[in-house]
Amino acid sequence: MRRGGRSGERAANIRKIKKTGLLSTESARGAPFDVFVHRMAKISSACAENGFSIASICELAGVRDRQWRRWQSGQAMPRPSSLRRMERAIARRIQEQKRNELYEGALSTTAYRMLLARLADAAGLNVALALADNPQDQDKQSPTRAAASLCRQRALYLIVTELNVPLVMAAGFAGISKQAVSKSLRQIEESRDDPDVDHLLDQMAGLIHDKTGV
Repeated sequence: MRRGGRSGERAANIRKIKKTGLLSTESARGAPFDVFVHRMAKISSACAENGFSIASICELAGVRDRQWRRWQSGQAMPRPSSLRRMERAIARRIQEQKRNELYEGALSTTAYRMLLARLADAAGLNVALALADNPQDQDKQSPTRAAASLCRQRALYLIVTELNVPLVMAAGFAGISKQAVSKSLRQIEESRDDPDVDHLLDQMAGLIHDKTGV
């Protein structure tokens, strides 16, 4: 009798899910399986916030994408263990994303400093002074500081155009504003009309790809 009772209760609950749209509507807040609704909503939100597709998280968690859609439509109830696997899969992807961002940041910083050093050397500047130059203290009357500034602009141009480094990140490397980086990019792009400048930047771009394996 108890087995039959439990079976009947489960069937009734599934019918209620289908009737109320438990897994996809706000009206299901007071339903017995609200915990599932809440956890699935958190999974969906976490995927959206981090740019993950539900399909990729399902695959990582060993859950069929079709099964997820059945849960959402109310055709079936998720197992707690399945939701836990999806939650852990999201946590792993977030950690991987953070590690990749740190790696890319370190790689971009290294590339920027390497380029700045090479450009300074090619310009006949003291490399150590060029690397230590503070753009906020720049003396526009000093030819050496002006040359160091040009090397910095060219290095920024290369890491943005060749490595797709975001402007905000590039600005952080150089200690200047995003707007200043954007202005530098335009200036350097225009300067490439000079064949010598174009050749120099092509050489430096090749150096980036040799060193980073891009």
